Amino acid sequence: MLRLNSLPSMLSREHSTYHALQMRFQQRIWCGMTMLASYTWAKSLDDASGFFASSGDANFPQDSNNLRAERARSNFDVAHRFSLGYTFDIPLGPLRDSTWARHVFGGWQTNGILAVQTGRPFTVALLPELDQSNTGRSVLGFGANDRPNVTGDPSASSQTTDAWFNTAAFSLPPFGSFGNAGRNILEGPGLASWNVSLVKVMKPSERMSVQFRTEAFNLFNRSNLDLPDNFFGSPTFGQVLSAQSPRRLQFGLKLLF
Repeated sequence: MLRLNSLPSMLSREHSTYHALQMRFQQRIWCGMTMLASYTWAKSLDDASGFFASSGDANFPQDSNNLRAERARSNFDVAHRFSLGYTFDIPLGPLRDSTWARHVFGGWQTNGILAVQTGRPFTVALLPELDQSNTGRSVLGFGANDRPNVTGDPSASSQTTDAWFNTAAFSLPPFGSFGNAGRNILEGPGLASWNVSLVKVMKPSERMSVQFRTEAFNLFNRSNLDLPDNFFGSPTFGQVLSAQSPRRLQFGLKLLF
């Protein structure tokens, strides 16, 4: 007699699509300036963006028998992004014929990178310790798979750090059931940052150069907010609790041979 034992198996796979319109403008060196600008209008859809990722989206289906319910914007989807990079050698103008002016005002260069983009989507989920679907998933350590019910419009009329979305639009589903909230149905804060540098190059000798650098990151000190607390049942549900780096200045001196 031949006896076969069936063993449980787990398969990790996903399906994704990406469409984009990409535009690019490049200015080669002209009057001491070079420039590269690009714009992307895109949309990425999938049913999982990674294996056990973050942001309340464990990338493990809430209901393994309904994978179509996981089809949504990718965790990394950014609808609009514009970037601009440039380098500009500051001209001397009428002072170019003066020796002392060339030493003092010559050799200056400025560089910059500007980045502007819309926000990334995120999923509203139940706290990891809540197993409202009674599937035992949280016991396995996956967590954050169950989602709440949507009972209203989750979009906020005016987004603030204390209420990025309408938290009253969500409710706890009955025990033993899955929530009807979709994956990645809300969008987080966008980003805008301008990093610039001012560089002075001096040549004490033919074989040695001294470079002095002044660099500013996030020049205008914009508050680039992180994703809000997206766990239903958390005391800070819907609030933005952190942000990326504020403006930073740094100075450097480099010897080049």
